[in-house]
Amino acid sequence: MAFPSRGSVVWIEIDTTDAHAVQDFYGSLFGWSFPGMPAPDGGTYHLIQPAGAAFPMGGILENRSGGRDGIVLSAVSLDVADDVARLKDLGATVVVPPSKAADGGDYARLKDPRGNLFAIWTPPGPPPSAPAGQVDPSAFVPKLGSLGWFEIGTHDIEASRTFYAQGLDWRYEPDPGVPGETYEGVLVGTPHPSGGLRQLATDQDATDYTMPLFLTDDVSATTDKARSLGASIVDAPTVTAYGLTFARLTDPHGNHFGLFTPPQN
Repeated sequence: MAFPSRGSVVWIEIDTTDAHAVQDFYGSLFGWSFPGMPAPDGGTYHLIQPAGAAFPMGGILENRSGGRDGIVLSAVSLDVADDVARLKDLGATVVVPPSKAADGGDYARLKDPRGNLFAIWTPPGPPPSAPAGQVDPSAFVPKLGSLGWFEIGTHDIEASRTFYAQGLDWRYEPDPGVPGETYEGVLVGTPHPSGGLRQLATDQDATDYTMPLFLTDDVSATTDKARSLGASIVDAPTVTAYGLTFARLTDPHGNHFGLFTPPQN
C-alpha cells in the first residue's frame, strides 16, 4: 500500500478560540493526545494523535482574536499551487493562499461553490506517490477514535459531485444504507469508499456541512458519553441496511462530527 492518493481526506483541523476546551472534550471522549509543535506565527500548533495510531490525524488551530470555530477536512494534494488554480476555475474561493503548514508541508484553504470550507495539503516527507515498500500498510488502518470516514451534506448533490470529481478526482457509487435517503460513497484511489456525499432534503433546515466521522466499537455508548461531555445529538445511532452503525452529533462548540462502527462479521 502506498501513501494516500491525491484527493484522499486524511487530515482535519479544528479551528477554535479555546484549544483547552477542545482538548478536554475530544481527549475525554476518544483518548486523543495533543503534542505541541511551533507554528509559523510563533504560537503552538497542537497535533491530534489518536491512541495507538502511527501518525497524527490533524491539528488544533487556535485563534485567540475571536475567529470562527469549525472542523476543516484536508485532502491530499500533489501540488498545492496547481490544485488551487484548478479549484478556482471550478468555482472555489481561496481563503488561505498556498503557504507552509505548521508541519512543514504545503497548504491552502478554500470554500467550495456551496460555501463549505476545506483544505488541500501536501504532507512533509515522502510524497503521496511513494512506493508501497516505504510504508507499512497497517499504518493506514484506522484505530479506535481516529478518522475513518468523512461526509459532506449538501442541498445540491449534483453540484458537489461535479466539483469534487473535477477538482480532486473523486469517484462515486450509490450507497443504499438508509432507505429513502440519497447517499453516495466517495472513492479516492481505492476500491472502497472512504467518505460520502449526502443529499439534504429540500425542506430540511440544516445548512450544507462537512464533517469527520470517527471509528468506535460502540456507537451508542460513545454517543451517550459525548452527550455527557456537552455534545448534542443530530441523528441518533442508526443501523444501515448492511449493518454499519452511525450517529451524527455536534460538539460543545457546534461543530459537526460523527461516529461509526463497521458491520460486524
